Amino acid sequence: MDNFFCAEQSRQSGVDIIGSAAEHQIYVAIECPPPWTTDDMESKGIPDNLRQLSEAIYDDYDRFQTRFLLIYNEHLKQENCTRVLFFRKPSGFANAYEKQEFHLTNIQDVAPLVQQYVRGEPIDLHPIDHPTRDILICTHGSRDRCCARFGNPIYHQALKIVEEYSLEQVRMWQASHIGGHRMAPTAIDFPEARYYGYLDPVSLTAVLTRTGDIQCLDKIYRGWGVLPWAAQVLEKQLLLTCGWDWFSHSVTAQVLDCDADETFNRVELTDKSPTGECQTYHADVVADDRCTVHLKGSCTSEKLSAITPYRVKDLSKS
Repeated sequence: MDNFFCAEQSRQSGVDIIGSAAEHQIYVAIECPPPWTTDDMESKGIPDNLRQLSEAIYDDYDRFQTRFLLIYNEHLKQENCTRVLFFRKPSGFANAYEKQEFHLTNIQDVAPLVQQYVRGEPIDLHPIDHPTRDILICTHGSRDRCCARFGNPIYHQALKIVEEYSLEQVRMWQASHIGGHRMAPTAIDFPEARYYGYLDPVSLTAVLTRTGDIQCLDKIYRGWGVLPWAAQVLEKQLLLTCGWDWFSHSVTAQVLDCDADETFNRVELTDKSPTGECQTYHADVVADDRCTVHLKGSCTSEKLSAITPYRVKDLSKS
């Protein structure tokens, strides 16, 4: 099975990948050059104080709901500078996560800063005022070989696209594990926290420039991290219906009801246009058992897992 790649199997199955975006309250992205070990926070470039802090925060995930990521771009690296990017999910209507960026001269200083931020304590440093889109593409091959096989080429393609289209406010980053090896190449578009998978140069160009046929997102859109997973399924349908203008809208959503195994979910989503007009949608998001497939979740998985997509039923608006 040395030639087996879980992402190829998953892509060939045609299963919908919507609803697979993570819902963390806080992301901490730390500039650190690869190679990264399987557990990214065990990598050589991570100091002991930061490694120990990440373990403590992960051990109390229900409290902190924080995800650490390592990022790198050799073209952006500055001498004696470690970038730390924080993204926090806002309450109420949201169009994106709240971003703060700090530049530190020593990576040893990252842990105290992260601890202050995650605990909501006052921070002495002033953030960098640099409004950017930060696109993180997983290239973490030591975690799953699909992320190297498919992530590295699309990352280098992304650098060319950014240059070709003069996307001066877009920064591309290699990133450690963001979840979903079988959907490689995967990416998160911050600060909005929209997740993508199965990217190729054509679909990536559409994502970066927000032009072209919106239907290209049908196969690659994993969901929007500001929303509960079931609401992500509904939001995708609204996005494909409304087109690229949808990306300027703010939303809030909740799951009103669900059964024990979440095969049935009653979802409410309200969107607010840039002019302040609101529209509320209700729909049932239900498991489509007819389309269940059995796939390996990673290249090294010994067993197949049942993957059941979801669909929208009884959509109404008010």
